This record gives sequence, C-alpha cells and structure tokens, in this order.
Amino acid sequence: MLLNNFYLNTTVILLISYFIGAIPSAYIAGRIKGIDIRKTGSQNVGGMNTFSSVGKIAGIIVAITDIGKGTLVAWLATKFSNDHPFIPLLAVVAAIVGHNWMIFIGFKGGKGLSTLIGGLLFLSPLSILFLYLLFMPAAIILLKDTYVSQGAALFFFSFFLWYREDSYYWCIFMILVSIVYSIKSYSLYKTYFTEDRRDINPALKKIFKPFFKEDKYPSKGTQSRNKFRKTQENF
Repeated sequence: MLLNNFYLNTTVILLISYFIGAIPSAYIAGRIKGIDIRKTGSQNVGGMNTFSSVGKIAGIIVAITDIGKGTLVAWLATKFSNDHPFIPLLAVVAAIVGHNWMIFIGFKGGKGLSTLIGGLLFLSPLSILFLYLLFMPAAIILLKDTYVSQGAALFFFSFFLWYREDSYYWCIFMILVSIVYSIKSYSLYKTYFTEDRRDINPALKKIFKPFFKEDKYPSKGTQSRNKFRKTQENF
C-alpha cells in the first residue's frame, strides 16, 4: 500500500488512475502533426478520429496507448491495494472517466472503450472475447445502432461477469462503466429515440449485412446524421 490508511490509499490510487486516464494521447499525436484533434473530423479525442484525421500509424499508436492506460492503472491498483478485489476495478472506472473528460484539454475526451479493454486485458482477458464476439454483435443486430448497442451490451455484460467471475464486484464495475459511457453518449441516445437515428459503423455493416436493409425513404434521423457525426466515435 502507498499509505497505511485504507481510505486515503484508495483515494490516492483513484486520483492517480484518473490522471493516467486523462493523458491526451490523441491530442498529443495531432499536435505533433500540427493538427488540433478537437477541431478536426469528429472532434473526438480518441483513436478513431486520430486514425481518420491524423494518420493510420498515429491512430494505431493512440489506440495502443489508450489500451495501455487501462492496463497500467489495473496493474498499479492491484499492486498498491494489496490485491484488493474491488479497488483495481474502481481504478479502471476512474481511468475511463479521465479518458472521457481529460482535465488537461478542457475536459474533452473519447468514449473510454479502449481504456476498458486495457483494464480487462489485465484483470480478465478472456472476458474481452465474450464482450466483442457475443454481447456486442447481439446488441448491434437487435438495436441497429453502434452507440446505443455498445451501451446496452456493456450493461448486460455486467451480469454475465458477475456469474463468470463469481463476484458482484464485477457487476458493479461494469454497471459503473455503462453509466459513464451512457453519460458521454447521451446526445446519441436521445436522437436514437427522438429522431429515429440509426448509425452503424461501415465495417460492422458489412459484417452484419444480412441483418440490415437500405432504407428507401430515409428517416429524420438518417437525414440529420451528419449533424451528429462529430460526436460519433467508438473510442
């Protein structure tokens, strides 16, 4: 432990985790190329926007860095909490909050999924396969929208992890993650229900092509899709 007092020690771990998560790797990558990622493309400070607006290599490096943030805080929290079963999970949530609202660049950020993957990579690597090969595809097929589907998948995945890890800590952890993701994606959720917006990542649309049909008469949400494109990124 860093400090003898459990509560102070936990507070320090969570604060460190937040600041690690808040490292603006996408912003830094853009600045190196003379690009302000906050004002380019989707204006999302994440790997996907970096990939499309700055460059493929930069996007890959940013994605790996964001995954690394989640792995690092999970490892640090495990090491300095004396292997407490819940503190590392809370540390990953703190890192995701940091990634979504980066204090260093005016609380801009991404969606936090890369950081989540990094945390799971250290704490429960096989669970990533269940999330992305089972829960995400099922939600996308049913809801037909990338962003709402991700939120739903994260929520229901929490109960699966409770069963798989045999600890309700994991359920609380993933519910917190889904809440953080949903707060960040609120505007996308709103237009999904109020404007019939449906937005599927082109790559996913190809994979699940049999489940999607082209609309002959575009909905109001489809017509206004470009308006919300700036906030629609996975990471």
